[in-house]
Amino acid sequence: MGVSDRGAARRGARGGSALMGVLAIAAGIVIVMNLFKVSASLGQITADLGIGASTGSWLVTVCTVVAVVLVLPAGGLADRFGPKRVGLVGLACAALGSVAGALCTDIGPLLASRALEGVGYGVTGVVSPAIIAEAFPPERRGVPMAVWSCWMDLGMLAVLTVANLVIDPAVASSWKGLWWLCAVLTAAMAAVYALAVREGPRLDPGASGEAGGPRPLLAGALKSPATWVVSLVFFLYNVGVLSLLTLAPLYCQVQLGLGAAEANSCTSLLTVGMISGALATGLVLVRVRTLRGRIMLLAASMVLAAAVLGWAYVYTADQIIPFMLLGGLALSIMPAVGFTIVPETPASPAFAGTAIGLFMLMGNLAGFGTPLVGALMESAPAVLSAALAAASLAGAALSLLLLRLMGGRPSAPGA
Repeated sequence: MGVSDRGAARRGARGGSALMGVLAIAAGIVIVMNLFKVSASLGQITADLGIGASTGSWLVTVCTVVAVVLVLPAGGLADRFGPKRVGLVGLACAALGSVAGALCTDIGPLLASRALEGVGYGVTGVVSPAIIAEAFPPERRGVPMAVWSCWMDLGMLAVLTVANLVIDPAVASSWKGLWWLCAVLTAAMAAVYALAVREGPRLDPGASGEAGGPRPLLAGALKSPATWVVSLVFFLYNVGVLSLLTLAPLYCQVQLGLGAAEANSCTSLLTVGMISGALATGLVLVRVRTLRGRIMLLAASMVLAAAVLGWAYVYTADQIIPFMLLGGLALSIMPAVGFTIVPETPASPAFAGTAIGLFMLMGNLAGFGTPLVGALMESAPAVLSAALAAASLAGAALSLLLLRLMGGRPSAPGA
């Protein structure tokens, strides 16, 4: 093969990888649109079905609970059968759940349909980064994984945008139009996914990494200490960040005296900062290609998270805008770096899906600490900020342990 032929082959491979990355991220955005379509239409749902806001909030909670249960098994299934097949099941469940929900006239069946959509949420959160990990070599994963780390923010922005085009505030049942739109988008995504997603053969979990060997087992995938350590770092990060994203509007209203609309507008700057920061982190990861360098960046990101969370429940009204923008930029780094590192933590690439599943599971479990954080925010905000900062610093220390656990592994090619 001549030089020009090799160059063409490399360009073709990169083009194929880029397409896989786009499809994986697009699938995640569509799934998050399904998740948060409730937030965009809760007023219409409560009026149409005659329920209270607390009951309506279960329409999101049930999806989250199903996802927590499924993320680890989904990773094992992706390792065993391939992320494409498992991802198609998730998209199909989300589409069917959205159709079923659009036909509901009572909260009970609607909750059941949301459980079906939760299957799509739990599965896609694992298989999309697994597809990216398969499509890109370690040294080129930084940008796609950084974009992927914004999947929740991008999906939320997308559904809030389209909801304004579909929902009529004067018509209580207009929420169903958003359900039908999400069903069509998800079904279309599933069709494109089925036709265009490509994946390699399943790998032998042995050290050789050859295809065609024994299928990977979930128990074997969970034996890597490095996978557990990076997942625990994500847990410590999310304990503070998920609660901040949830409680920031309430803090602005209760502690700083802002109105609801102004509090929501200010909090949206946090999302803007996180999306911008994640994209910038992707560009940094293009330059930081060694595993050691990326682990050091992970540790630094947790130190920055400690600084932000130490400020999170003590800032004053005149500090809102700098806190939201700078805090969002700083908090965006850890997920982008973590998603890039986690596929490399298991002993074999055959276990990458399960490693991502454990990473997502620990991140989701952190969300159950939000009620405790909310109680401390009202009674002892300074103590809360100090505790969250300490948790993030513990994550930085664990990152250095990860450096020791993985220090003997080779750097990414081309570094």
